[in-house]
Amino acid sequence: MKRIKMKYEKKKSLAGFLFITPWMIGFLGLFLRSILSSMIYSVCSTTITTSGLQLDFIGFSGYEKAFISDPYFLKYLVSQVGSMLYNTPLILGFSLFVSTILAKNFKGRTVFRAIFFLPVIMGSGLILSIMSGDTMSQSVLSGARSSMLFESSSLQDLLLEAGIRRDLVESFMKINTEVLNLVWKSGLQILLFIANLKAIPNQLYESARVEGATSWESFWKITFPMISPIIILNMVYTIIDSFTDYSNVIMMYILNFGRSLNFSYSSSLSWIFLMVVFLTVGLAYIIVNKWIVYSEE
Repeated sequence: MKRIKMKYEKKKSLAGFLFITPWMIGFLGLFLRSILSSMIYSVCSTTITTSGLQLDFIGFSGYEKAFISDPYFLKYLVSQVGSMLYNTPLILGFSLFVSTILAKNFKGRTVFRAIFFLPVIMGSGLILSIMSGDTMSQSVLSGARSSMLFESSSLQDLLLEAGIRRDLVESFMKINTEVLNLVWKSGLQILLFIANLKAIPNQLYESARVEGATSWESFWKITFPMISPIIILNMVYTIIDSFTDYSNVIMMYILNFGRSLNFSYSSSLSWIFLMVVFLTVGLAYIIVNKWIVYSEE
């Protein structure tokens, strides 16, 4: 039987398709119906009756309410976008800095990599429920998430008893929480950066050293261009993670309407929020993609 030869590009395309096939099956089998139901709910009023959920078409009144008469939605939305614009560069910069150090060969590097990736593992509800009980898991999933894991009233009381002024203690505790939250949200980005940094050929750095390039010049002329595709991947992930974090106010605001059985307005807000996320990711991609260097094989 004659063996069919396949071009390299087609092999890559086929491999990519096979990787996303499980996601496509899960999307079509589990999520598509819920998405279509949400779209229908957003233009219909929902009433729970003895025979089930009764739908009455109301048009786009839910969308109009969100922009015209809702006193909180736009305020929370703007606040979340501002928080995302502030946190995303910080997380990416911190992740790149840490991964540059962890990608080097030194004793104990595996331990340090595991420490930075540990928050990603602990972030799942299952692990939290095993470690701290279901109460902690529910508190994290309902909005407290990482900050509650690190805020320590005992440390604050200890500093106050030591005679340190309350305003200094509060500032220290705030900085402590922000730093730990930054580490908490950077685990996956650090892992992806390390994998990409390890893939850069050492010959490029050796050639640069022979030509007299400094470490700083090597970073900007070799490292940064070579890892630029993964930067945009991490940027998209970080933006989406920021928007879908259960601790942000807009997510909690939308979920509260769903919990109060106001499925119509909750769905309308969800679709508006989804469009904002898509536009933000698309705009960020268009802007950053101009500086991305893609290798030609």
